[in-house]
Amino acid sequence: MIQRARFFFRDSDTSVALIVGIVGGSALHGLFVAIGYGFVLPVVDEVMQRGGDTQPFEFTILGITFNYPQLVIELTAILLLAAVGYVLFVWDGGEPAAPDPDTRDCPDCKSEIWIDARRCPYCTSVVPPLADAPEES
Repeated sequence: MIQRARFFFRDSDTSVALIVGIVGGSALHGLFVAIGYGFVLPVVDEVMQRGGDTQPFEFTILGITFNYPQLVIELTAILLLAAVGYVLFVWDGGEPAAPDPDTRDCPDCKSEIWIDARRCPYCTSVVPPLADAPEES
């Protein structure tokens, strides 16, 4: 297990990606927290109809004080960070373009064969050429 970890961190590409991910994630989190303080907190203030009251948004349960605007801001930052990560690394941007076909199905056994094949390599049946396949001269 330790040898795997050493190998993982000795790979320069992995180490750089890890460092960039941590620093970039921290920077984005700071940005999103600032957005939360600039945009979310005034909305929470308006919804709670506090009118600029300087009393903190807190409640206490069993002697533990909870600051719920801070919780809302942190949750907003985490959700925005997750959305950015999804768009950058998971989302493919819509329908993928159809690749040019270089294979087709055998009419007898339905196996995948090259588009210019004359015989199926699986069932050895003769395969008729496609009408739009390039002709050899």
